[in-house]
Amino acid sequence: MTGRNQRKKAENTQNQNASPSKDDHSSTSTIEQGLMENERIPMTESLFKEWIITNFGELKDHVVAQRKETRNFEKRFDEILLRIDNLERSMSELMELKNTIQELREVCTGLNTRIVQAEEGISEVKVQLNEIKCEEKIREKRIKRNEQSFQEMWDYVKTPNLRLIGVPECDGENESKLENTLQDFIQENFPKLAKQVKIQPQVIQRTPHRYSSRRATPRHIIVRFTRVETKGKILRAAREKGHVTHKGKLIRLTADLSAETLQARREGGPIFNILKEQNLQPRISYPAKLSFTTEGKIKSFTNKQELRDFITTRPALQELLKEALHTERNNQY
Repeated sequence: MTGRNQRKKAENTQNQNASPSKDDHSSTSTIEQGLMENERIPMTESLFKEWIITNFGELKDHVVAQRKETRNFEKRFDEILLRIDNLERSMSELMELKNTIQELREVCTGLNTRIVQAEEGISEVKVQLNEIKCEEKIREKRIKRNEQSFQEMWDYVKTPNLRLIGVPECDGENESKLENTLQDFIQENFPKLAKQVKIQPQVIQRTPHRYSSRRATPRHIIVRFTRVETKGKILRAAREKGHVTHKGKLIRLTADLSAETLQARREGGPIFNILKEQNLQPRISYPAKLSFTTEGKIKSFTNKQELRDFITTRPALQELLKEALHTERNNQY
């Protein structure tokens, strides 16, 4: 503000120097008077007064005009000073904004660096996850292969075995009584086979569960023969007869297989029935292989996926087995 006042004083001084003073007017009058004297123009007192009044009015108007102009200059000068102050404040704000932008730029640079590091970390994690997934797939395949090998080995161990289902239990039952039960069963259902082949079991026993009178169904009888051919002859004779009985009551006779193989056979039941209705001669061979006749050829399938892949090129079979395969897949999940 001190600088502003100094500038005002300097401008006022210039304006005062620029405006005509009374001394200038008096000197002008003296010059004019001298000229008049030189020209020898006579001037009376009244004319002189009139001349003075006229020049004084003009001088007064000139002073008033100069004062107005000075005020306008002062007003413009104040406006210029105000604009200068505003510009100084704007410059200060711009400098602060520049510093803030610089700080933000540094923060953004740091964030970009952290983002790049995070992306690199995510890429490493993805690689590790892919490796883990590959290892899990390999492990699942190994487990499935081991389970299949164990199932095949267990089925092989059970190859000479027969399973009698539905034979009533009794108290004090032992191996000799079970052998007598087996011989009675053979004589009742396969008398010709009993005369041709001497059927002597190697081991015979009930399934390993305690006898309980509250059980709805009796435990199964497992018979192990010394030769696989003996079991095969009994099963063929049972298929030819169509049904087997024990003391006049219907029972079931089947090969003794692993739980997984039995489950696979049960799952193939609906498909087997549909194929049988269409006279496609279906058959479930050992241990759980499904085969049937189509287009004059016998096709065999070890699992449901092979059957699905096969019927994709046979629309008629696909439509026929669609519901059974769909139901079987839903049961898996």
